[in-house]
Formats: sequence, structure tokens, C-alpha cells
Amino acid sequence: MQATWLWQTFAALAMALALAQTVWADVPPPLIKRLDDTTRAKVLAALAGLIILGFAMVLLTWLGARVVQRYRKGTPYFRPTPRPGEHDWARRPLTPGGSEPDQPVSDP
Repeated sequence: MQATWLWQTFAALAMALALAQTVWADVPPPLIKRLDDTTRAKVLAALAGLIILGFAMVLLTWLGARVVQRYRKGTPYFRPTPRPGEHDWARRPLTPGGSEPDQPVSDP
């Protein structure tokens, strides 16, 4: 029983020492803060360029997928636009009686 109490005390003391060591340790600033101004600007510009390049790659992949899907759903042969026939340009009556829509309907 006394051995467990000794080990528990030793573990608590070791944890307290490790905690004190991390609190009082001289933490160096991050790498980006240690760089001089011109190098820091170059690094940040390179990171911004990588982000923009990533977005451009996603956009081009999306557009390419749309083109491929349109190509897949299309016909394998050239299908010209059908030409309108002779009667496609004529005015069609709105009523089934065959009278012209511009002329007034006479009462019988």
C-alpha cells in the first residue's frame, strides 16, 4: 500500500514538473514570424497563388465534366437543323371554323 502511495506521489510530482517546464519554457515564435519582410511576402504570395491555382483546377475540372457529359448524351452523327416547310410560315387560324383572326366574325 505504501508503494502505491509513493508511485502516485512520484507521478504527480513528475506531472507538475512537466507542466512547469512547458509554462516557463521559452517558446520560439512561429516560422512565418521569424522570416524577414521580403521573404514573408514571397511565402504568402506563393500560398495565395497555390490557393488560386487550386480553385482554377476545380473550375476547369467541373467545366470539362460538363463538356464530356454533353458529348456523351449527344448523337454520334451530325444532325442538321430541319428546314421549315412551305406551310410552316403561313398564318394559322385560331378557331376551328377556319376564319381569319383579323376579320370580325359575322352573326348568322
